[in-house]
Order: sequence, then structure tokens, then C-alpha cells
Amino acid sequence: MAKLIISNQRTEEMVGDLQILSPEYREYLGNQAQRMAWSMQEGDVLVLPVLPGERFLRYVTDLLHIDRGTIEVVVPPAGHYGAGILSRDRLMNEDLLRQLKHLVASHGIGEIFPFHFDSTIAAMAKGLGLDAMTPGFGFLDQGGGKLLNSKAAFRALAAGAGVAVPEGRVCTTQDEAEEFVWRELLSQGRPAILKQDFHVAGFGNEIVSPVPGVEPVGALRTVVATDREELTKYLAERWYWLTDAGRSPVVVERYFADSLPLCVEFHLTGQGIELAGHGAMRMQPVLNGHVWPAPAAGLPAFDPFLREAHELCTAVHAMGYRGIVSVDAIVTPAQKILINEFNCRVSGSTHAYHIGERIVGAEFPNGRVLVEQRRCTFPSAVFERLADSGLAYDPVSRTGVLVTVEDSSASGGYGEYCIAAENTEQAERMEQALAGLLAQSERAA
Repeated sequence: MAKLIISNQRTEEMVGDLQILSPEYREYLGNQAQRMAWSMQEGDVLVLPVLPGERFLRYVTDLLHIDRGTIEVVVPPAGHYGAGILSRDRLMNEDLLRQLKHLVASHGIGEIFPFHFDSTIAAMAKGLGLDAMTPGFGFLDQGGGKLLNSKAAFRALAAGAGVAVPEGRVCTTQDEAEEFVWRELLSQGRPAILKQDFHVAGFGNEIVSPVPGVEPVGALRTVVATDREELTKYLAERWYWLTDAGRSPVVVERYFADSLPLCVEFHLTGQGIELAGHGAMRMQPVLNGHVWPAPAAGLPAFDPFLREAHELCTAVHAMGYRGIVSVDAIVTPAQKILINEFNCRVSGSTHAYHIGERIVGAEFPNGRVLVEQRRCTFPSAVFERLADSGLAYDPVSRTGVLVTVEDSSASGGYGEYCIAAENTEQAERMEQALAGLLAQSERAA
């Protein structure tokens, strides 16, 4: 059955006020939205903020072995926040809804598949007659999508499920945050990470350290506070930002320097909970790529981590949520694995699992690794360059470079690639060769 794919990469219910996102970042998000093309099946309708190149669409459909002629790509008029974001005003545009209602009927669509199932998507589903056939719709229609993307809600559910998490607290007042951060962390020589309740990929996080030299992995920056007075000053300056203008609590946790970020993805259905895959996150300093499967899978703590992540999903499943859950964790320097977040929506890994399953095939994940990099500048003839260099993905060997997001910006730096390799050593060699190819193209330009 065909589906309606909506690549709403950022919503108010994910990150708060969309106006605070810079114009450059919004443009980047418009490009990044192309990732959901890798979820297409024949007959699907794909709603994107920006129209991708026809060459890229045919590249994706050819690799997925689907007929490009059966796919409809729809881009609504730009809205209040520009062209890069599928904001509510764009998705509730009357002309768009009329067009989608016609396409739902003509394509026989029976599923709505957004990046984030927020209140806007719930309204669209009802208006298009897709609510009754959406598993878990009642929960989502009552704000469940927002609830389960809250870091504060995660802390509560994790505590109830008894899973291992970093020492931390959900703080609703500045005084409460100051007391916990100073007494439990900074005064003990431990850094803290402060998180906005709603944000993604580390962009809503900051680290406060009692000593200099702590790298802000998974956060925008590190602030040094050697005494309580400096901590008080920092919180006074940043509380408005941390709380999204006072609308949300702040999550405070112990920050583990030199830790390795992990992610594991599950599908929650009426039949139960299914593991989709796991990986490691590449941070520069916020999320800028992945490696799948997770290199840490051989650690003694990894199987217990998977069981705890599954237990957390059991609690989410019991609430009535149906869909994708991505559970994030860290491997500490002591080789402990602590769960520190979940996201109940399409994740930055979902498209890679589709690539692994539908393109790489049975060799993934046991006989192939996937390595992703974001924020790349590609030459206009990137597909030809990859083919000429021998780096392009080869369906026979099941190895090579896939362009997962075309770099369609005038400034460059918005492209993404995914390397399929037999092992990490081969992936590293391919990545080095690709870096040389891209550098050569940049010099020529």
C-alpha cells in the first residue's frame, strides 16, 4: 500500500520557536529533508520543503528498484520560516491539502509517514482521511508525539523502567538547577551537560565544566565555571535560552568526557517491538554522521544495553505509541553504557537502515558496515566523478559510495554520503579516497 511521506525535519514541538533557527540552518534542513526519499516505495507521494534535482530522484529510485514514474513529489509554497522548513502554515495550505486529497485517492494511499508526528500531521491525517488507518493515532492526536520527544519525559520514563542513565535531574527553576549542578557535579570536579527539553542532534545542549579543556562533544560549546558565582552568572545569562523562553524545564546530567555516543532503533507495532539496528554517532562537535552497526557491539555491556533499551520501548509501547523509537546512549571511559535520551520519530539513522535492508541486502549488518558523513560539498558532476573514480556504489560487490543527500546549495556544504564496505578498514580507505576526490574537485572549481 502506498504512503504519504512528509519530511517535516523540524517542528515547533521538536525544537520550540522555529524563528531562532538561523537562515543558514533552515536552508540546510531543506536539503537534509531529501533523506526521506530513501523510504520510498512504488506509488508513494513525497512532500518536501525544497524540490530536489530530477537526477537525484532518479538516482534514488534506480537504486531502490522502483519506477520513478509512480512517485509524486510535492513542494508547498514557502511559508513564514522560509523554504527550508515544512512549517504548519505550509502544510495546512488549502491548495496543498486539496492536491494531497486528490493524490491520496489516485495513488491508493493508506499510510501517512512523517518525520515527526506532531499536531499538524495529526490534523492533516484527519483532513485526508488517513487517521483511522494510522496505528496509535489516538495517542498521537492527543499530543503523544510531543510528549515522547521531551527529554524531561524521557528521564521520568527511564526512572520508572529502571534503566541505567547518567546522574541527573529535571529542573524547573534556575535555583534548582544551580543547586544540583554545583552540589552534585561541579564542586565534585565533574562537568555537567544542560539540555533544552526539546531540540535535536546536540543543538540544544551546553556543557559547564569546573576546569578548562573539556571538548563539547554532543553540545554547542563548553563554558568554564570554576566557582558558584560563575555558575550563577552563566545560568542567569542562558536560562531564557535553556528554557525556550520559560516554556520548558531544563535537563541537567553529568557529562562524561571522552565517551562514545551510540544509538539503537526499534519499530513499535501492534505485534510488538522489533530491533531495526544500532550504530555510533560521529560528533563534530554535534551530530555529523554515523557508523552502522555500532563498533561497541562487542563490549560486555552492549547486550544488557539492548535489553534496557527494549525495556524502555516496552513502557512506550504500553502508552499506545506506534512507530519508530531511537534510543541514544553513551559508552563511558569505564566501558559502562548509559542511556541518555530517546526520540519517538523518524531518526537520522532510519534512511540508512532502509539502504542497508533494500540496497545492500542480506550482507548488512553482519557482512557490511555503513559509514555516513554530513555537511559535504559535492561537485555538480558528483555522480559522474564517483563512477569515473571507481568509488560509486557497485550493486554486485555491495560496496561503494552512495550520495544520500544531494548538495544543491549555492554555497555548498549541504551534501551527505554513505559508504558501504566489507569492514571498517575498507570504509576508511574509501573515505580517504573520497576526501581526495572532493578536495580535487574543490580546487578545480
